Amino acid sequence: MAKAVAGAPIVELRRLLSAPPERVFAAWTNPAALAAWMSPVGHAEAVADVRVGGRFRVVMIGHDRRIEHVGEYLEVSPPSRLVFTWQSPYSGPEPTRVTVALAPRGAGTELVLTHEHLPPEAVASHAGGWGQMLDRLSALLEAAST
Repeated sequence: MAKAVAGAPIVELRRLLSAPPERVFAAWTNPAALAAWMSPVGHAEAVADVRVGGRFRVVMIGHDRRIEHVGEYLEVSPPSRLVFTWQSPYSGPEPTRVTVALAPRGAGTELVLTHEHLPPEAVASHAGGWGQMLDRLSALLEAAST
């Protein structure tokens, strides 16, 4: 779902995942795990220095394209919260901000992803891309628990 908050376009997505917050957080911070799901199609290459001030680089690879995304970790609070900047050729000239909030729900985790400061024309494509990636993350976590 994409929505506007206080006039600023944002993407907000929610998922209930079948893994505890510690496993979900690890999937966001382990480069090998990121490479498996952080691309709407195909796969990714990922490097991550997960600490406040640390940087990451994710190259999404699929449909004969390579799209580089970079950012800096602003908040790292395992296993409940991760905040980072996000820049790509499709997110505008200034860094945007992604917040991943994780809360235990029974044996699983409720994930809320918020992507702020996107150009208005980028909201729909980012909502779709994040939605596809969160579906892949969910499938990866499901497969690991069976």
